Amino acid sequence: MFDVFIFFVCLVLHTVEFQKCGLPHAHIIVWLVRNTSHPTPAFIDQFISTEIPDPQRDPLAYALVAEHMMHGPCGPSHETCPCMKNGKCSKKFPKPYQNETSVEDNSFAVYRRLSNSRYIEKGNTWLDNSWVVPYNMGLLKKYQARINVEWCNKGIFIKYLFKYVTKG
Repeated sequence: MFDVFIFFVCLVLHTVEFQKCGLPHAHIIVWLVRNTSHPTPAFIDQFISTEIPDPQRDPLAYALVAEHMMHGPCGPSHETCPCMKNGKCSKKFPKPYQNETSVEDNSFAVYRRLSNSRYIEKGNTWLDNSWVVPYNMGLLKKYQARINVEWCNKGIFIKYLFKYVTKG
């Protein structure tokens, strides 16, 4: 999957900032060579996943998603989580299940999240696909770190991202 990602890359713009705790945090914009103004669900799914991998077929992928790409647990029984605002998760987790990736009218991608009975235990809570942060498997395996990957194909979002890339 990572090789497919590199094949389509045209231009990369990035910046690294340091969080309050001193850890580096990067904002990266990647432009693709191919026209992506009307992406198909299959095209987006080549780059972004929000599902727990099969631990028998790819134990490394399963371990990396478990370690780096699970949100929470948060919610009413975890009110002290940093993401909790007014009794709800500010990141809108858990996300609803979705049979197919789609791009909404507001141009946000809603990624496929199947209810496939795969779970990861975190704390004393079992988390399923509704708790997975969007990721690219190639990047996850290469860097073995939390890399939140989002689909963006509208100018207004590029402007928003440029704010982060050019600040500081």
